[in-house]
Amino acid sequence: MATLSSGDTLSLNNLATATDQSTKSMGTIAGSTATPISMSAFAIDSVGSLSGFTYVVENTSEDYVLGFGAAGGRFVKIRELKRNFDWSITGGGTIYFTSASYSQAAAGSGSLTISAGEMKNASTQTSLVGATSHTLGVKFADGFNDHATNYNSNRTKTIYSVDSYDGNAAALCLVSDSPIEKADGTIVEVGDLSEGDVLKGYALAGLPEDSDANFYEWSSDTIGETPKNVTVVNVTYSFSNKIYNINNGAVKGTGEHPMLIKDATDGLYRFKELMLIEVGDKLVREVDGSLVDIDVTSITMEVSDVEIVSLDVEAQDTYLVNGYVTHNKGGNSHTDLAAPGAPSSITYNAGADTLSWTAPSSVGTGGITAYDWAIDNNSDFSSPIVSETEWSATSIVVQASNSLSTGTYYFRVRAIDQGLAGTYGTLTFNYVTP
Repeated sequence: MATLSSGDTLSLNNLATATDQSTKSMGTIAGSTATPISMSAFAIDSVGSLSGFTYVVENTSEDYVLGFGAAGGRFVKIRELKRNFDWSITGGGTIYFTSASYSQAAAGSGSLTISAGEMKNASTQTSLVGATSHTLGVKFADGFNDHATNYNSNRTKTIYSVDSYDGNAAALCLVSDSPIEKADGTIVEVGDLSEGDVLKGYALAGLPEDSDANFYEWSSDTIGETPKNVTVVNVTYSFSNKIYNINNGAVKGTGEHPMLIKDATDGLYRFKELMLIEVGDKLVREVDGSLVDIDVTSITMEVSDVEIVSLDVEAQDTYLVNGYVTHNKGGNSHTDLAAPGAPSSITYNAGADTLSWTAPSSVGTGGITAYDWAIDNNSDFSSPIVSETEWSATSIVVQASNSLSTGTYYFRVRAIDQGLAGTYGTLTFNYVTP
């Protein structure tokens, strides 16, 4: 419930306007006379921030919601009217959102759905379109809550229209830190793989070697597995805000990602999308050189901004994620551009206790979106004292609150260009506790 300050006034006439009622009656406005009605039930203390996923991949849609502070129980009567919201979107360069995709007619209940259009045709794409920055804005003004903080003030959020990197978009991808087994037995994160890396895979009974087009049609009462090495021919990066988590982190990826399972409905082995897997199905995992069935005991959906990575492997189209057999995303001929170089001009200003750097001159695909950095008292960065990912600035302030004391420290930083991680730049510096 809103807390009104001295001098704040609530008008029945204004409330009628805010709720699109011609009759200035509390019963009419509320749609009920069963209980006492207070005008403060329609009030708010403040207009909050915009929430929603930062990245809108081409040919997909995302929802954005404006928050409110201390909204009364009947504020929904005001919030549900589109005319109380004025949405806008701006951006430099090409705007890949059509006017229809963010028109006010699409907005309701203080929310907006944005659809990104085609950035480049996947079938003819030979270069990557960098993500384009836009500013999404909305003003709330109902004529009633003019006492609220940020009333009729543009509330903004930076969003990006993102090339789907060959039409892959958010489909068939794993979270970027998913462990992948290479042919030599080493384990690396899927986001650290490169084209040409050789992974461990399996040929399955009756499944064609090149099965991209029809692997969902395959099923078998036996696995009949034969170990096969496969080569990474493509690594693609994207973003998602909806991830399926199987067995408390055993496998995490987008809903469309296909895993080999033993289906509880008929006992046959087949590939099944993460969003369709059910408790009672069995995943298939390599244990001591053999494939065994593992019960699916839990399935959850997580909503958070996360980087996702997809692989295309050949000749066999299977590989292992955390030991579990999975199918690749399907073939394509697009090759991503190079990752950015290392940040340069890394310096430490002892007087201001500030580390700073310059963005790489070669920015790969479309521009630096973030930085990863760490400070450690070991040169191998085996146990960072403090670290950050998705850092937006080109400097940080070093403080004793970061658990630093007087001594010598090592700093490293790398640039991220639309999911492509560059090489680290490093610096050794001496810190003196104030």
